[in-house]
Amino acid sequence: MKKIPDNELHARFVATKGALSHLITTTSHRRHTWKFDFHSMGDPFTRDYSVIQFSKAWRRMAVKNQVASAPDIPHARNRMTHVCEVEGHAARMADHLGLNVMLALSIAAGHDIGHVPYGHQGEYYLQQRSGVSSFTHEVMGVVIAQHIERGAGVGLNLTHATLDGMFRHSGKNVSPSMTQEAWVVRFADKIAYLFADFNDFDRLNWKSSSELKDLMNWFGHNQRDRSFRTIMALCEESKEEGRVCFETSEAGRNFDLLRKLMYDEYTKVVEQSVDRFLGPVYDFLEKSELIPPLLGVTLLTDEEVKRLGSERQLISSRHIMDTGLGEIITMNEKAKLFSVNVTNLDLDW
Repeated sequence: MKKIPDNELHARFVATKGALSHLITTTSHRRHTWKFDFHSMGDPFTRDYSVIQFSKAWRRMAVKNQVASAPDIPHARNRMTHVCEVEGHAARMADHLGLNVMLALSIAAGHDIGHVPYGHQGEYYLQQRSGVSSFTHEVMGVVIAQHIERGAGVGLNLTHATLDGMFRHSGKNVSPSMTQEAWVVRFADKIAYLFADFNDFDRLNWKSSSELKDLMNWFGHNQRDRSFRTIMALCEESKEEGRVCFETSEAGRNFDLLRKLMYDEYTKVVEQSVDRFLGPVYDFLEKSELIPPLLGVTLLTDEEVKRLGSERQLISSRHIMDTGLGEIITMNEKAKLFSVNVTNLDLDW
């Protein structure tokens, strides 16, 4: 990105302040309405944000991988620290553009709660093993929020706008019906993982292509500089287009190229034989009938799968019940767990 003097950079960013305030989302309905439900009092999206952070799914993200599984280096990201970085970017962009900060935060907080152990490699393995090609973490997050969380799986009772935004953060799930806050999180997610994961590549001594390095340096010379300059460019384009957008400007086009180059790197960096650990766990759950294997594996953490799938032991029901999954099995009726459709958003309400 062309070197911009600090005073000009500041002036250009200030010029986009409140550019999309006329598109702010102010309300959204939720699935259940209970009389005297004090949990639903106040701003609906502040409530969504808080209950997601109180959830078991949120806590599990602290022991799920971002780039590397259980790295020994404490400063390398895990799934939860990634989500926190997405929240930071989303809040900053939503606030600056005049959109609903709490809706952006609630979508960001929940967007990755459906990730399986070992991230995208684990997701691909489960698709192949189960034969359910439509199984994805963005759908699974909505399923967990509605049908797995809380005692007896009554769900978090999130607003439709939060759940819809969680689903649309990834893949080809874009829709004209998306809120502008959902678009903010979609881009905040990419800004967070592209720059932070590259930062971790270096931290973990993984080598990247010279083309990728050159393009990274086009955006700035460190993660914070790259992130701010990208956010500024996105806000400028969004003001010009009248919606959250980052595809028509030079920076937007280069950002898309950066994403493609990073995806080439991911295939080299994250080569792991996840079936070595996931396979034995899936096999056992398939035979034990404690919980559907696709759902059960998803609700485990990287460390739990690694421990269960170790060649040093044979998995038993006791081993499963000693994990966090055991608590979920205990708190839910078996019939209910086996009725959960992991590919159904169930948002037609």
